[in-house]
Amino acid sequence: MSRRSLFLGSVFLALAFLLVVYYWVTDPIEASFGERYVDSEIPLLFPFFAIASFKPITLIVYLTFTGVVLLLESAKNRLKDRNTKPYGIALLLVTFATGYEVLWNFFAWFTLWEKQGGVLDVIPNTTHDYVLLPVNFNFATKVIFLVFALCLYTSVFLDRLQKPSR
Repeated sequence: MSRRSLFLGSVFLALAFLLVVYYWVTDPIEASFGERYVDSEIPLLFPFFAIASFKPITLIVYLTFTGVVLLLESAKNRLKDRNTKPYGIALLLVTFATGYEVLWNFFAWFTLWEKQGGVLDVIPNTTHDYVLLPVNFNFATKVIFLVFALCLYTSVFLDRLQKPSR
């Protein structure tokens, strides 16, 4: 399982990286940072394309999360004998901070949408100090949620490694 997890995790992360590069190259100009990853749709294969399609950032987040989880699972035996408690504590701190950011982004995003209207996916965050480089709310929220989910999963994963098995 370890080698298979390592291989699959690497494949998923490579696919996520290829999607990032593909959209960076094919859509070089964007009105707000990250918009290139939310302004198009990737349909599922026939016959499922009529049911659902994904934004590139959604696929990037799914592939990245799955890849990191598989890589962690592949390293389980090597991590068992190490003291990972300090890492778990640091990860919980990042989990707390990113959890707050996710909530803040959702509230700011929907407040701005209520005030301005328009297409929900392309609303930029102009509430921060970097008004020359607004960040797309959809992009930012998914990336921050990815960091939140990975930190939470990893801290629980490391905590379970430290407990004796029953």
